[in-house]
Amino acid sequence: MRQIIAILAVAAFWILGFDLLGAVVSTTAPARTKSKSTGSTIASSPSRAAAVETPRRGVSTRARTSSAKRKRASSRARRRRPSPWRISSYSDPAAHDNPASEDRIVREAAIDALGRWNGSVVVVDPNSGRILTIVNQPLAFASGFTPCSNFKPVVALAALKEGVITSDTKLRVGRRLRMDLTEALAHSNNLFFSKLGQQLGFDRVAEYAHQFGLGEKAGYNIPEESPGKFPEVAPKEGGVGLLSSYGRSIEVTPLQMAALISAIANGGTLYYLQYPRSAEELATGRPRGICCAREGRTRRCGAVRDGASGL
Repeated sequence: MRQIIAILAVAAFWILGFDLLGAVVSTTAPARTKSKSTGSTIASSPSRAAAVETPRRGVSTRARTSSAKRKRASSRARRRRPSPWRISSYSDPAAHDNPASEDRIVREAAIDALGRWNGSVVVVDPNSGRILTIVNQPLAFASGFTPCSNFKPVVALAALKEGVITSDTKLRVGRRLRMDLTEALAHSNNLFFSKLGQQLGFDRVAEYAHQFGLGEKAGYNIPEESPGKFPEVAPKEGGVGLLSSYGRSIEVTPLQMAALISAIANGGTLYYLQYPRSAEELATGRPRGICCAREGRTRRCGAVRDGASGL
């Protein structure tokens, strides 16, 4: 259970961190420097040093030395800017959650794992699709985020299934460096997965992404859930290579990532996620495989189907 929580927590941080990076505004207080000439404290902007005094003739050396010191101080101030990875947009990520019918023990562990970090944790039983807890529910149900390297396992499985590579195939990723799939996943090598995407082509990458449920809701009767987005064509910038290595033009939700990771963890069964909100729903709930749950839409069962996917 701890491994599942860790995997899903890391996935949530990764997705939210990269996509929200541009939305986070650092509010660093101006740095303070001491003027040698007056002894007063002067505010210095992180982007440029404030002028302490106007250099006069005969003191050019002193002025240059003072300017160099201010530049170093300004550089240190920029390095001390708060990192968005360590600053949460929420004083308490679980403040607006409704934990009714959730597993209390799992929820406590998830809250402890998330701490005050800006993210969401979705814990799922991979063998049934039942959601055990969702921490920071408003964020989990919000519109999707760029998956970044979290999309690479989908590309890897597609390449293996289609026979583009084997687990031992090595691709050149540098002048004197080659990697196999295990190494490329361990190092999250962008060039390796960009090449896989180009060899597969957009249509095959999209096919496997849809088989894992991307671009549609992952939950069963969870009205507030967002379906995310998967593009109909490869992005103009970077093409299928950037889509495969970075998830460009894709939007996934924490629920979709939880379903995807659960399918990999259980050997290939993609379940509709079930989130019981009452004791009655909890008692009557049953696992719903992707094929039986989506009536008339069995096209996604070729690679991810109940019981035996071969992935």
